[in-house]
Amino acid sequence: MRLESLSLQDFRNYEQVSLELHPGLNVFVGENAQGKTNLLEAIYVLSLSKSYRAAHDQDLIRQGALRAQVTGRVRKLAALEVGFVLSHTDRKRLLVNGKTTTAHYFVGNLNTVLFSPDSLQLVKGSPSERRRFLDIQICQVDPVYRQTLLEYQRVVRQRNSLLKAAQENRAQLSQLPAWDQQLVHLGTKVMLRRWAVVARLQEHTMAIHGQISREQEELKLVYHPFFAQSAPKQAQQDYGEEELNDIFWQQLQFWRAEELRRGYTLVGPQRDDLLFFVNGLDLKTFGSQGQQRSAVLACILAELELMYGETGEYPVVLLDDVMSELDQGRRLQLLTLLNAKAQTIVTTTSLASFSQDLLQRAAVYTIQRGRIV
Repeated sequence: MRLESLSLQDFRNYEQVSLELHPGLNVFVGENAQGKTNLLEAIYVLSLSKSYRAAHDQDLIRQGALRAQVTGRVRKLAALEVGFVLSHTDRKRLLVNGKTTTAHYFVGNLNTVLFSPDSLQLVKGSPSERRRFLDIQICQVDPVYRQTLLEYQRVVRQRNSLLKAAQENRAQLSQLPAWDQQLVHLGTKVMLRRWAVVARLQEHTMAIHGQISREQEELKLVYHPFFAQSAPKQAQQDYGEEELNDIFWQQLQFWRAEELRRGYTLVGPQRDDLLFFVNGLDLKTFGSQGQQRSAVLACILAELELMYGETGEYPVVLLDDVMSELDQGRRLQLLTLLNAKAQTIVTTTSLASFSQDLLQRAAVYTIQRGRIV
């Protein structure tokens, strides 16, 4: 899979830009605040229908403009066009081959993996960041999971509203069993898929991390379910759907009084985590910064292999100003591995991070104040 061309109109600080992209390595170089990250953000929205930076779609529209439009031509088994239109007056429109579609059918047409300075927080950041890391991977390659997760999130919101309302009116609790049923049914499916993905991700991550650490360290990923704290022995097992269902119901009973007291849902995969261990030690607590960065790098590269295994194609890789965050050895490993497999789009403030050999085989663009020269 690759992105063959990209067109931006009134997106962030870009008034009008159209360019063809190299099937291998694309390097966008420029000073800070010139629009390098904005370019990757546009591609990210083409992939996942929403930004990883902006809280509101209208923030993506160039100042003074009424609307923004981004279009990309994607080469998979066949060519297709994806795009989106943002407006201050209308809802966002998502387009596939010129026809309006929903986010459910839009996501998955252009698969991407993003590696930014924020990605380096994966190990030591909050559990929500690690859940998001898993969900973004799975949603791009599995439309059934994507739909299940959306339905589950809707159930949690509705159930939270009910629990809040029940604090004032206990009669509302008569509706709770119906929402509990959906919570368990959908939540179990979400967890089983995540568990399976972590197991496969672990295989790739362990092998890649072994190369990065020159076989000196062993990285292990552990899926940490929401019930690990209240039922730690159960958390160490592998489950079928029926067994996990039973645990879910047990946890609902265990936390019932506390949920009513707090007014929100305390049970389910929205409270899961992903743990990292190197040579048996918790990387978040005991790992050095270098070890944490190596683990994140291994995960990013493993993500590529996982998505390739699901779709038969490598995703487009977006590297947002991470060259300066990595030492020379890790930079070389990252770019060498990527250059042999996936189309890679990199932003940087300096070409000094790249070998002459790589640059000779790459397309290099300079960005100045929202213009590509």
